[in-house]
Parts: sequence; structure tokens; C-alpha cells
Amino acid sequence: MSDPGPAGPVPGGELPAVADVVVVGAGITGAAVAHHLARRGASVVVLEQADRPGAAGATGFSGGMVRAYDPDPAVAPLAVAGLAAYRDPGRWASGRAPLRTVGAVTVADPAEEAALRAAARRVNDALGTSAHVVAGPPEAAGVRLAGGIALVEPEAGWVAPAEVTADWLEQARADGAVVRCGVRVRAVESRGGRPAVVTDAGTVLAGAVVAAVGPWGAEPVPGLRPAAPVRSRSIQVSIVGRGPSAPAHATFVDLRTGLYAKPVGADRTLLGMPHLVWDVPVGAPPDPDHARATVTALTTHFPWLATAPRLDTIRAADAYGAPAGDGPASGLLSETGVPRSWAVCGWNGGGVKTAPEAGRRIAEAVLADAVPAGGSCPGAV
Repeated sequence: MSDPGPAGPVPGGELPAVADVVVVGAGITGAAVAHHLARRGASVVVLEQADRPGAAGATGFSGGMVRAYDPDPAVAPLAVAGLAAYRDPGRWASGRAPLRTVGAVTVADPAEEAALRAAARRVNDALGTSAHVVAGPPEAAGVRLAGGIALVEPEAGWVAPAEVTADWLEQARADGAVVRCGVRVRAVESRGGRPAVVTDAGTVLAGAVVAAVGPWGAEPVPGLRPAAPVRSRSIQVSIVGRGPSAPAHATFVDLRTGLYAKPVGADRTLLGMPHLVWDVPVGAPPDPDHARATVTALTTHFPWLATAPRLDTIRAADAYGAPAGDGPASGLLSETGVPRSWAVCGWNGGGVKTAPEAGRRIAEAVLADAVPAGGSCPGAV
């Protein structure tokens, strides 16, 4: 895959004066929205405050785990479609599917067995996969179940979020989108019934604005935040070494505790546990006590962690918010108070697995609702 390349700060004259849609934020969800908008013929401008798309914020530090099953009925169809997209090489500029197929194990309370078996059937009917429930054996795909039962998806795994983001932006650029990094949005204002995006590199008059800014949405940028503000919550992961005697394992999520893990190459594993620190600034230093507690908690599922070397601890922030029920793409977008300007709802940690389908639905809804600023959108539906 060719890298779309970072773009540094640009003078105001280099930004288009008008666009059908301005996407603020070039993380994985913003990149998906931009790709689907441009593919449908809209003129699109993508603005990212970091120097490189997908390298910062929740996308840059995400574990990238992808599975079709999700217990939330609103997220489940997005997750199924997401796994289908990540498995399909025909959807990517690179010509190869980004999914690392290591399998996925979702552990739940044994009382959920009937629900898990029904979910496995739905996933298999939709994708032709071999998802199944493990109830009774103490281990599945290299993961100790610790008294739980597991929905196992052999065809699931993980993706590199920055790689996926770069591919979508490459496709968007090929379809005519303008992508600018190192540009900070100062405000989104209403001008003549249309949103105007005011940046430190100039102003773009838009037919619509989609803010996919993650934890940045908690900052006081006028017209960029949803009516129900997104909050930031700390995420922290640790990387440990996995020696030759440690078994290979699938990605892992325990719905009872929130613990999770994924293999990173042949000799390392990423570990995570909920870090309940709210409204944390992006870039906060790692919490060593939480890092130690994470390894201790996950040793129940991976006994080899007791002697595993700890290689790194990474801390970032994720976006949390209540889904909206009105407007375009109900449940995906929230109004910001500026006409035809919407904010993507906080994904509560699930942005990677939902991005392919969420991006498509958001693009279609915005094009159906928005009035173009730069001319007609031939792809509007």
C-alpha cells in the first residue's frame, strides 16, 4: 500500500474555498466517511490537526481488534459488515485485505450461552464463517476461559488502524478529495444557512460538515461538538514479550471484566484493562500501577504472563458519548447546533470494527440531507 503521506500546515490560499462536505478528523472513522463520500462523487475536504493521519488519538493507539459479534444490537450489524470489509481484498487500494486472521475469542457468563449460540448462527449466516460456542472446555484458541464460555470466530482477528486509515484516504484522494494535515479548526459557523469551517489555514464554505474528532470533541471548539458532548476516557495498554514456550492465541475480550488482549506478531502480546479515568487529556503519562494490575488480571487467562517481560506501556484516550436518535444516520451522528453540521457519536472503544459500515451509512445520510456548496453532488442519494 502506498502511503498518502503527511501534509504539513498549509497557507489559507491552498484550501479550497468551497466543498460539498468537510470532514474534520482523519482518524479511522473520518477516513471511512471521506472515502465513501468521495466514491459517491462529492467534493470532499478532510482536515486533520495532527501532522499525520491516523497516527494520533484513539486511532493511533487502538488495538485494532475486529470481530463480527457484539452484544449491543445497534453495533452488531455494523460489526458484521466491518469484518466482511476487512476480509475483502477488492475493497482496498493495496489490493490485499488488511485483516490479520488470528481468530477472536469473546468470553461471557455461562448464563449467556443461548444468546451466544444465536449470535454465532447470525454471524455464520451473514458471512459464511465458522463461529461457534465453546462451553465446558477450560480453554479456547490459546485463551483460558476462567469459568466463562466463549464465542469463537476463527475468521476474525485484527487490523492495523493507521494502515486502514491510510488506504481509505488514498482512495479518497484518487476520487478527488483534498486531505490536509497540520490544520486546526477554530470554529464551525453558519453563513447563509451553510456551515463555514474556520481554520488556521483559511475558511471553507461547505454543504455539510462531519466532525469525526474523537476525544478532540471534548475541547471547546464552537460548532464542532455534539449537543451531548463527547467525553474522553483514558485507555492504556501494555506490550509484553511472548516466549517460544507460550502458546499462540487469538484476540480476546472478556465481557464480564472488560479485559482484552491480542497477539502482536509472533513474539509479543498487547494487553488491556479498562482504565476508568474520565476527561483525561490526550497525551497523559502512563499509569504504572494500572499497568501492573493489567498484567496480574490477565494472568488468569494467560498463565505464561507470570514470567513474561514487559516491553512497553502506552496511554491515550478514547471517545465516549450517547448515540443520537434524530437526524441523518440515526444513532451515528449528533447535531452540533450549526445547520448541516454533525458530529460522529463517540464509539466507546468500538470505532475500528464499526468504521467500514458506519462510514458508508454516514456518507449516504449526509449526501441525502445536505445542500452542496460547490455544485451538485452526482453521487447524492
